[in-house]
Amino acid sequence: MLRTPLMAAAGEIPRRRLGAIDFQASILGIGAQYLGDPAIPQSTVDRVIGEALDNGVNYIDTAPPYHQSEEKLGRVLKGRRDKVFLVSKVETLTRGDAAYQIEDSLRKLQTDYIDCVHLHNISREDRFPDLNKALGPTGPMAALLDAKKKGLIRHIGCTSHLKPARALPAIESGNIELFMCVLNYVERHIYGYESKVLPEARKRNIGVIAMKVLGGPTQPAGRARITSPEEYSANVRYVLGIPGVSVALIGVRSVDELRQAMAVARDYRPLTEVEMTQVTERGESVARQWGPLRGPVA
Repeated sequence: MLRTPLMAAAGEIPRRRLGAIDFQASILGIGAQYLGDPAIPQSTVDRVIGEALDNGVNYIDTAPPYHQSEEKLGRVLKGRRDKVFLVSKVETLTRGDAAYQIEDSLRKLQTDYIDCVHLHNISREDRFPDLNKALGPTGPMAALLDAKKKGLIRHIGCTSHLKPARALPAIESGNIELFMCVLNYVERHIYGYESKVLPEARKRNIGVIAMKVLGGPTQPAGRARITSPEEYSANVRYVLGIPGVSVALIGVRSVDELRQAMAVARDYRPLTEVEMTQVTERGESVARQWGPLRGPVA
């Protein structure tokens, strides 16, 4: 079974290689969606990102629809751009629109390159009704390939939140280098990316990024579904124990939330067999309560 080796000194956040990409990423990545909220001032973003970088967190994920996230990151990363693997996304159906979205992200992020740009939620049929078109010469994949040739982006990825099987054509295209999907010990029993998609990603040495590690936000409160310290730690440990996973992405709103995430990452250790049995039973029970909260499974 494929295992991703850890690289860490005492007290540091461990790092893992991003599949075939020659980059050692911190096992904790910062999801910058919440930081884009207009109610969160630039000063808070500066503190969060500054402390993250100072402590070795070097993977940051954003996207055009995350309110002011790209603009705020562009400001705080000035002079420190080389310290992070910076990821954004496109979510348009045509080659031209995707090219514009990439250029707009570069402008907002105040950078001349983005490390990876994902096709955002390839599994959404309303967004990408025709996968052949999305992955073909007139679709967004063509724009990503163009941008990569020009050096505007360095790697191409895709994300998936539902209907796991819809991610397979993108992965099988041979163009995907990073894959981000929903991974936690509850939705293992709902969407099942662990068995349905990740084996193909591992076979192709595609780096896997875990999202919704804490179950994603509830509505309307917008707080994580998994909040207790015990379940928080168990979920991160579960996710980082999945073969091929490089980074657990956690969205943060404050320095306190960042410090909690960094503490769990520093203390990472694999689940024991007894603990795995416990989280499996717990996950099955909670999955019956949650149901397919992100949309259809198939």
